Amino acid sequence: MQNVFSYTDFSQKMEGLDRVALLVHNPENEFSRCAFRSITEALHLSQTISVFVADVSQVRDIHAVYKITSEPSLLLFAKGNLVNVLEGCHESEYFKAVINHDLSE
Repeated sequence: MQNVFSYTDFSQKMEGLDRVALLVHNPENEFSRCAFRSITEALHLSQTISVFVADVSQVRDIHAVYKITSEPSLLLFAKGNLVNVLEGCHESEYFKAVINHDLSE
């Protein structure tokens, strides 16, 4: 997982990537820590998706661009297009299933 520090930073890092996930989270929040753990477990050893993390205490502009109203939120992108937003914490198997479904070619 790579940290991003602004919308511009994220846009540049995801350029040219087919499958991207962005976790918008607050590490001080238990639900965000839960989501981070579950997503890490779901994507363990996965090399088919690039995962980025935006800490809301450092990143202020991504919320407005993607209309994110709560943390944690996992944004899924296929070929640069937003295809789904998962809010809250879920079991790793749920995250894995949705990611595989939404980002399949």
